[in-house]
Amino acid sequence: MDIGKAIRDLRMRAGFSQDKLVKECGISRSQLYFIESGRCVPRIETMEKIATVLNMRVSDIVIFAETYYPSSVS
Repeated sequence: MDIGKAIRDLRMRAGFSQDKLVKECGISRSQLYFIESGRCVPRIETMEKIATVLNMRVSDIVIFAETYYPSSVS
């Protein structure tokens, strides 16, 4: 599952730019970039901040990621 892609899509669906989300969450723009690009996995504290700003639960983000960006098993 790709949490970063899910966060990016949910952010965009909510009408948030990266700049707006980082300001509301209190995280750096580079941190959000690394999360959305899949270069790092966010800590639970960061996930909670993002979920709160997007008016969601962390579990909603995880379910969205599992549904739309499942891991490919070979």
